[in-house]
Amino acid sequence: MFRAEERARRPIVTYLLLLSMTLIQALLYMVGEPYVVEIFRSFSLIPRVVLQGRELHTLITYIFLHSGMMHFLLNAFALLTSGVVVERDIGSGRFVLLFFLSGMAAGLVHSLAYPRSTTPVVGASGAIFGVIAVLCLLMPFKITFLLFFPLPAVIVGIVLGLVEVSSAVFYSDPTIAHFAHLGGFAFGGLSAFIIDSKRATRGLIIAVLVYLALYLLGRWFILL
Repeated sequence: MFRAEERARRPIVTYLLLLSMTLIQALLYMVGEPYVVEIFRSFSLIPRVVLQGRELHTLITYIFLHSGMMHFLLNAFALLTSGVVVERDIGSGRFVLLFFLSGMAAGLVHSLAYPRSTTPVVGASGAIFGVIAVLCLLMPFKITFLLFFPLPAVIVGIVLGLVEVSSAVFYSDPTIAHFAHLGGFAFGGLSAFIIDSKRATRGLIIAVLVYLALYLLGRWFILL
């Protein structure tokens, strides 16, 4: 059982991240197109440039930029629904490290997957995948959302993992950061074991059992 003060933690980091992303998105709509182009040129992640050891600040700044309103809204909703729960559970200090390190890991994995790419990468999804991985392993039965459908976190983690793996393998495209999502998810999963190895181990066992149950259920329906 968690102490009452742990349950009552305010997810201030999640709210500050959402506020920052919202203000930046609003700024992009307020300034002229030449300024938007310059902002994206200066702060989006370009794999080839990063792997040359240049503009390393973009491993963080790319997280706060989004390619459009729908991209922003989906990421904002995912961060709100997963971030509030995870931050309250692990604390704000560990949460801010989880978020930014997951985002950096996501950017590096994408860069390594496409080392010659000069296509700019933006978005908080890699960092958010890290948060979702922690939620999946530490609180597998906590209700969260897959898009806008409420589901247990373990189901959300399994579905997102399968979608991203299949997308990365069969539909590899440097303009869609599937490897970044997987990088953030993997880093978050490892972080869960550092945060609480016993709960993470239990969560992993639950995830494997749920996956096997879903697989067998799918096979049974196919054979009908």
